[in-house]
Amino acid sequence: MQHVDPHRASSTALAPLRNGVFRSIWTASQISSLGWLVQTVAISWLMATISASDLMVALVQAASTLPVFFLSILAGAIADNFSRRWVMFAGHCLLALASTTLVISVGIGFISPWLILGLGFLAGCGFALNDPAWHASIGDILHKRDIPAAVTLTSVGYNIVRSGGPALGGVILAFFGPLTAFALAALCDLTPLGAIWRTKWHVRASPLPREKITTAIHDGLRFTAMSFEIRSAVARATLFGLASISILALLPIVVRDQLASGPIVYGILLAGFGSGAFVAGMSNSFLRRIMSQNKLVAVASVACAACCL
Repeated sequence: MQHVDPHRASSTALAPLRNGVFRSIWTASQISSLGWLVQTVAISWLMATISASDLMVALVQAASTLPVFFLSILAGAIADNFSRRWVMFAGHCLLALASTTLVISVGIGFISPWLILGLGFLAGCGFALNDPAWHASIGDILHKRDIPAAVTLTSVGYNIVRSGGPALGGVILAFFGPLTAFALAALCDLTPLGAIWRTKWHVRASPLPREKITTAIHDGLRFTAMSFEIRSAVARATLFGLASISILALLPIVVRDQLASGPIVYGILLAGFGSGAFVAGMSNSFLRRIMSQNKLVAVASVACAACCL
């Protein structure tokens, strides 16, 4: 009879969900992502209806993504120097604050394009603060053998929510209005706060002394500058992101002006991104067997360019 290593056998795709702490925060994160996607549809469409400026509509995406682009290095250093649990809590507090302020503003009828951009920027800062701390915490919460499965679960879970969340947001916006959509998003943003508050986990001690934030940022930038592979990956990701974000930024204008449609169509089109990401994620292992990593990235970039054309 063949001997089976119990440690290896337990490392299945769903093994991380057996851990109560990971399961609680992972589930709360999916609920929060659903609220964020509903809010994204509502906030983008609201901007398209109250502002005639195409630039202001496009800036909605910029306001929420620029903090992640500029603050990720600082947020990573903060996650390494402070309690990751409380850093995650602070990030979700910013998200909840942005959502709650949107609910109050729409409820009292005080809404302006610059307020929308400001609150989108605040929510982006919350994501920039939370994500590095959460990804680093996975290694503290789970056994090393379960980390790859946890990363896959995190990605697949978000893309599943991303496949239906925008469509749900479009339906809610069309039938119940932006106030209901923002209220649902605010309630969803409270879920991770409760999960993080209830759960605690042991942080593995590092044999290395703690660095100052400025020193950690300097060392990270220096290491990146010295590595040709990392520089290439960062450059390609930056160019791809700058080009492809235009699709999301201008999609509300396309739906409003070219298709002469409403929030339901916008939500369905936005959900297409999540559906595509989910299918590609499920096909990733097969695609990597038939082509190299560089060729796969090239094919994906060409496919995205073809869709833009």
